[in-house]
Amino acid sequence: MNLFDKVKCNGFYSKVRDGTYICLDTQNLKASHMNSNATDTECLVEDDVDRVEKTYYKHVKQNFCGVIVGFTDLIVTGYLDVIYNDAIDVGVGILPEQFFVQKNPNCVVKCAIVYYANNKKHYVPLEDIECENSDERNNNHDGE
Repeated sequence: MNLFDKVKCNGFYSKVRDGTYICLDTQNLKASHMNSNATDTECLVEDDVDRVEKTYYKHVKQNFCGVIVGFTDLIVTGYLDVIYNDAIDVGVGILPEQFFVQKNPNCVVKCAIVYYANNKKHYVPLEDIECENSDERNNNHDGE
């Protein structure tokens, strides 16, 4: 598979908006797991957490054709970790306590960026790609 090859695809990754996020209370130094997609009015899922799993993409089975325009590593799932540091020396001076959320990847998949229509693209895992007309392309290069 090379850039600008026409390909047949069996599936792709679609963005998931699961609503998962972490809300930080810097005064009490507590982190809360929240979900903005909650059906009830309360979006709090769990209080005082250190790590939450987040899903960024889901795999969808669908057949389509397109053109490869690039390759990328796609983070499918990951963790939101709550980090607390008492004091950090950044070279300029010591900063006081820091309380923040850090993203860490869990599942990373090598994908091709495939355009299937004008300004429309999918992230396709390499296992779901078949080269279209690979024999014709090889015969054309042999004849030149």
